[in-house]
Amino acid sequence: MKVRTREVKEINAEYSIGLLLDESGKIVDTVEGMPAAKAGIGPGMKLVAVNGHRFSMENLSAALKMGKNSADPLELLVENTDYYKIYKLDYHGGEKYPHLVRDESKPDVLSEIITAK
Repeated sequence: MKVRTREVKEINAEYSIGLLLDESGKIVDTVEGMPAAKAGIGPGMKLVAVNGHRFSMENLSAALKMGKNSADPLELLVENTDYYKIYKLDYHGGEKYPHLVRDESKPDVLSEIITAK
């Protein structure tokens, strides 16, 4: 996902707050049921600032990481056409990315395949 972020210039926070953004902060997509969509943030809007700092991939990442150890909400300043609004997301889960999890109820075929013969 980090390589895709660099090459495609998308910022993927879909698994944490439910946002997919381009490098300028434009919201490309939201994930229903996740904090951003629940707050009313939607595609076409633009993320301008995170916790009072100008939007950048680094600032969003740092804010998500810091939120794990803070009771303060994540504050997103969002532009929607000519209007600006601060959304406060009660999110404290840090950065999240998809990962594989072994299903113990199924045979471990992958280990069999990669075991040296």
